[in-house]
Amino acid sequence: MICLIPRADGMPHFAKGMAHMITVTGPAQATAEPAADLTVKLVDYDFQFSTPITAGHHTIRVENAGQQWHEMVLVKLSTGKTAMDFAAWAQKMTGPPPGDFHGGVTGILPGAHMFIVTDLAPGDYGLICFFPDMKDGKAHLEHGMVKTIKVT
Repeated sequence: MICLIPRADGMPHFAKGMAHMITVTGPAQATAEPAADLTVKLVDYDFQFSTPITAGHHTIRVENAGQQWHEMVLVKLSTGKTAMDFAAWAQKMTGPPPGDFHGGVTGILPGAHMFIVTDLAPGDYGLICFFPDMKDGKAHLEHGMVKTIKVT
């Protein structure tokens, strides 16, 4: 297991020791997936919601329907800030952040899915994919995979 998120100095956490080897043993255990009340599809290069997102407790199914690896970083934005403001801050990490990380999922293979269980307060949130594009190496957010949403 490794953490790919960079520190303020630009070095990813795994290079500073946030890595751990695991060994999986025993037979695979089948478990039921949680019941999701909302689905977000990650496509090349957008976040598509099955229904508008509202305040409260949610189990969100995040599906990668794109052709590349994707992630969905969820950020609770500060008043007057946008997802692009947060994405720009995350590239340099100087000064106060224009919001707070609120969870998300990373490293989803094409065709795979994951779940997020979260409680959302009303307000503005950002969705960002920082993964590099397979064709040009630019972050997916530079291709438009960054979105500001309002939770009511």
